[in-house]
Amino acid sequence: MLRAPPMAARGGAAASRRGLAPGPAAGRPGRAARCAPVRAVVKRAKAVELAAAEAEESVFLDPLVRSFLLGIGAGVLCEGGHVAFKALSLLQASGDLEALGAAVRANLEQFAPLFVWDHVAALGFWVLLYAIEVGAIISVLKANPDDAQAAVRQARGMMTLSKRMLPLRLGLLKKTLFVLATGAAPAPALAAPAAAASAAAAPAVAEAAPPGALAFTDARVADAVADIEASARAPLGLPTLPPPARPPPALDEPPRPSPPPAPRKTLAERRAGLRPGEWEPASRGAVLDRRGQELVDRKSYLRNFWYAAALSEKLEDGKPLGVDLLGSRVTLFRDGNRVVALDDTCPHRGAPLSEGWLASGPSTGGHTCVVCPYHGWAFDGEGHLRDVPSAEPGRWPKRPLVSSYPVEERGGFVWLFWGDKRLPAEERPPIPFTPELEAPGWHSVYGEIEFECGHWGVFENAIDMAHIHYLHGDSFGNAEKPRIADMATARDTFHVEARFSIHNKPVSALWDWTAVESVPVTAKAMLPSSSAITIQLGAGVSMITFVNTVPISENRSVNRFCLIRNFAGWEGFDGYARRAMMKILGEDKVMVERLTPERLGREFSLGPDAPQVAFRALRQEWVDMGYAVPPESVRPRRGLAPDM
Repeated sequence: MLRAPPMAARGGAAASRRGLAPGPAAGRPGRAARCAPVRAVVKRAKAVELAAAEAEESVFLDPLVRSFLLGIGAGVLCEGGHVAFKALSLLQASGDLEALGAAVRANLEQFAPLFVWDHVAALGFWVLLYAIEVGAIISVLKANPDDAQAAVRQARGMMTLSKRMLPLRLGLLKKTLFVLATGAAPAPALAAPAAAASAAAAPAVAEAAPPGALAFTDARVADAVADIEASARAPLGLPTLPPPARPPPALDEPPRPSPPPAPRKTLAERRAGLRPGEWEPASRGAVLDRRGQELVDRKSYLRNFWYAAALSEKLEDGKPLGVDLLGSRVTLFRDGNRVVALDDTCPHRGAPLSEGWLASGPSTGGHTCVVCPYHGWAFDGEGHLRDVPSAEPGRWPKRPLVSSYPVEERGGFVWLFWGDKRLPAEERPPIPFTPELEAPGWHSVYGEIEFECGHWGVFENAIDMAHIHYLHGDSFGNAEKPRIADMATARDTFHVEARFSIHNKPVSALWDWTAVESVPVTAKAMLPSSSAITIQLGAGVSMITFVNTVPISENRSVNRFCLIRNFAGWEGFDGYARRAMMKILGEDKVMVERLTPERLGREFSLGPDAPQVAFRALRQEWVDMGYAVPPESVRPRRGLAPDM
């Protein structure tokens, strides 16, 4: 005797119970697929019901219920403590349990509830806790005056004290209180949204049903649920479903518009491989507004200029030094009396050369080389491969495999030329410098501090004298006399110089001998981003803050500085001078990292801002001549070398 498969047999039986023909097995979907729309309707109705209940429920109802229950609990605890304390007193007086029973029966009136005090404790705890909750909710609502729904959601989701003490949902109790308070049950009010959700989902049910599938109606939902439970217990074996068919439109349904045709690409877009409407990278700058282009230019780096890659005191003999700058990383090391710079990435497998060591000898042909810590490849100061321990001698390329960069060490700084090495040395811009770095009678202390922001705001802060009376008011600033007087600026091809006077105040009484009525100041801003601020005090005392702002990346920078003085030449004073400079730069760091000029449609500058305005104009001339290199986020680079 032949038997039908279990799925077909159950499907036919279910159809017979409904008085319908089972239909061909190959053309019918399984029960789970047929009942999936019903699940969606039920789930959507529950979601609508929950959302409606939360919308109708007051945000103050939940804390009221919880604090009320906690207040009752406090009263019960008080009464329980009263009874327990009295029982312990009788036990101590009687001495044994039998005598305790007799004592309890003789003193039953003393175990009567302390009606007043217990209720006072319960009511007081309830009112106090509810007042705390209401205060917290009101503060949340006031914090979001423009978005009431967000405020209500935040208030409901707040983990309050009552929720921590009573972590229960209390849904049934809150619905009961809602009925008692309003006189109307929420269920009838929620029936309409649920029915609307079901009606809205009905076309989707019909649309999702494939040809030959049973069309469920409201009267058959119970049978569909039974099929769901049966199919969950049945073995797998669902037939392949045919593609869904769109039901015919209703008579009163307007015709559906055809989808719009896909936008056609222009010939230039097809050649460039762009999507319709996508900008061509080369033309993006043309569509930026003036302010947007100004901000992009500020983030760029100037090529064919010298940057302070490191402090000389940081570069030790016999050890490479890795340095992050200009969106990449280089390794520096000493080769005799010179300093060399290479890209920090080994061309073999990309290992950091700065984590290796230096070697010189017969294996490297007498050259001082940095050795890769991964496979031992050795590179000289020009990037030539001089030794590969695992290969036969000389069996490697002769051309440089690692990019090298011109370097000069001067004034306590290691200067790296970031640009075209083919440019003759006499045609390169001068190294940013101040002669006092190498002049006799002047004493220098060096240091560096990093900033978590782009280099432009950090550099401009160094030539901004109007902020010192406020950010540095507890040191040399003078907020009582903040006026900047006698401002005059001049410029040449590579720098801007401003002369003016300020009114400062001595740091302490020990510096009174240097006080003057008006302090002459000379501020020199040098391309690409160095500054020298000279301050003339009384008794011939002069100080110069020489600061080199070096971009580490688009959003990080470092100030490598030198504080130069013509007094107190002993080394014991160096520590004090360095701490004073670090304190000032630390105060600048807090503010500069919070600057957001991109939020401004325009920046307004006045007379005291003349040094910044003049330097912006000078730098923009070099940008317009094509010396700007976009940051790495706009134009990624392999290695430090800029695109030429």
